[in-house]
Amino acid sequence: MPLPPALKRYKSLLWLLAPLAVAAILFVWPWAQGLADGAAPAPAFPQDTMVIERADGKTLPFKIEVATTPEQHAYGLMYRRHLDTDAGMIFLWETPQQVAMWMKNTYIPLDMLYVAADGRIRNIIAHAEPLNLTPLPSDGPVKAVIELAGGAVDAYGLKTGDRVVYKAFNP
Repeated sequence: MPLPPALKRYKSLLWLLAPLAVAAILFVWPWAQGLADGAAPAPAFPQDTMVIERADGKTLPFKIEVATTPEQHAYGLMYRRHLDTDAGMIFLWETPQQVAMWMKNTYIPLDMLYVAADGRIRNIIAHAEPLNLTPLPSDGPVKAVIELAGGAVDAYGLKTGDRVVYKAFNP
């Protein structure tokens, strides 16, 4: 189909703009979809490592993202579609306190480890159900909550009383 006379003089410009329009759609569409789902841009999370030491002495290393600010606490692992089995997120509070987590906008099952100030795991909630808004509380004051991929507690044999070795905890 021939171009209308008014557009013939812009033919070369149209050939230049068409690929740009396609690129814009490809790159902007996923971002716009996330916002349509209610996703705010994720805050930056510092990266670190930690170790969980089981009662039998076996040590398990994990790559973690660190959440210390209210904004980071509120966002957590929301909107993620995957979490490696050797990765997780640690939510830290300055002073031990009673906390409750939930699975709002969290698409993957998680295991939650509630950790006392001395680094001992106080209680565990395994296989937290995605998108569930039911509060999942600690069994008393904790300094941190560690979220791991659902099934990690069973796969690694983690239990209450195991120790988290990380700089935020008193030995």
